[in-house]
Amino acid sequence: MNPAVHVFNETSPLRQVMVWGEPGCEALLGQLLPKSQSLFFSYYEVPEARRELRKVQRMIEAEGIQVIRIKDAYVASLADKSFPDMPATMDELKRRLHQRADELYEAHRDAKAADLAQDGLSIGADEVYLQVKQDMDAILREDVESYGEAAAVKLNYVLSLSRPLPISNIVYGRDQSNALGGRIVLSIMRWEIRRPEVEIYAQALNHLGYGSMLAHVEQGTIEGGDSIIFGKTCYIGVGARTSMDAVVDVCRLIGDTLEEHDIDLVAVVNQKHAEESPARTVPTHEHMQVMHLDTFWIPLDEKTVMGDGREIDQRRAVRVRRENGSIKQEDLGNFREYLSAQGLELIEVDQQEQKDFATNLLNLGNQRLLVSLSKNGRVIAELEKRGFRVLKADILKLVGGYGAVHCLTAPVLRD
Repeated sequence: MNPAVHVFNETSPLRQVMVWGEPGCEALLGQLLPKSQSLFFSYYEVPEARRELRKVQRMIEAEGIQVIRIKDAYVASLADKSFPDMPATMDELKRRLHQRADELYEAHRDAKAADLAQDGLSIGADEVYLQVKQDMDAILREDVESYGEAAAVKLNYVLSLSRPLPISNIVYGRDQSNALGGRIVLSIMRWEIRRPEVEIYAQALNHLGYGSMLAHVEQGTIEGGDSIIFGKTCYIGVGARTSMDAVVDVCRLIGDTLEEHDIDLVAVVNQKHAEESPARTVPTHEHMQVMHLDTFWIPLDEKTVMGDGREIDQRRAVRVRRENGSIKQEDLGNFREYLSAQGLELIEVDQQEQKDFATNLLNLGNQRLLVSLSKNGRVIAELEKRGFRVLKADILKLVGGYGAVHCLTAPVLRD
């Protein structure tokens, strides 16, 4: 594969897209953590989520789009690496994974039980714990079949045992990096449990040959779900996860490329969340609900976008540009007004549709949309009425991490 990065418009035909791969034992261990640490809903079944990820991959490939699996590349990149504390055998790995599950269960049982009860789930903390331990062995067998025993031990050690917290969210493969123009911008994640993901992605991307195309943000925090190039604007959400100083750094890194293509860099700012986030030790439900731009807004075609009007009305559009050796910020007014000034029609989704990930879709180009859940019947009917071909992923378990199809996929090549 000759690696190339070219993403200058969210609605252009998609040619290559990256996914992490199936969630594994690291996601199982995440089910034992309270929501404030795991960043998940209370509980989801990881084996079924693995099947859903494979289904998403097949659906994308059936549209003639190449899927690049970062997990496979990362495993390959580990071939010549060793870790002092790594289990020597699969049996030792299993023992240590079960021991880690025991430790997390004992440490967080009461908080986990409270989360499950608050969310109205019939399953209890004890049942989650037993199910996690049962599912571990089956997932490890699949990993051995995919990678061989030695590689499976190494992969699961890194993801589940090498750090105080399991790297449970890595399946949401847009957040660690995001292709903007001709570069892949590496993230700085807001929450501790997710920070190691960026290093893992960088290693895999270097292994795949993308090293010269990586751009390293050095200020603030930024996550890939907040960045979308569409039309003549590079939109970057600022709020619960991404900070304005990171947007300024992105301008420093790729501002010249955007200017060459006559693309404005515009921050889409929820000022309340931007001010609250640095002081938080755990995320609020409100922050989680609209954590990224792609959780409430998405482009559909050249003249149409879809979004939650309530959140859109909470946001300001701020142009960030280079001028005489420095970077300037210019308030452009309300985000809805900015969209209108661009000649864009807004299809609004309601509060429940936004919570059900109606905007978190993957645009395949040529009027094709891969949506996350078929339960958003009103939205799907409206899209089909407008001539879109709607493919339904129905990822009922994978949305348990507050992310859906757009969060799971990272385009690197569009026409």
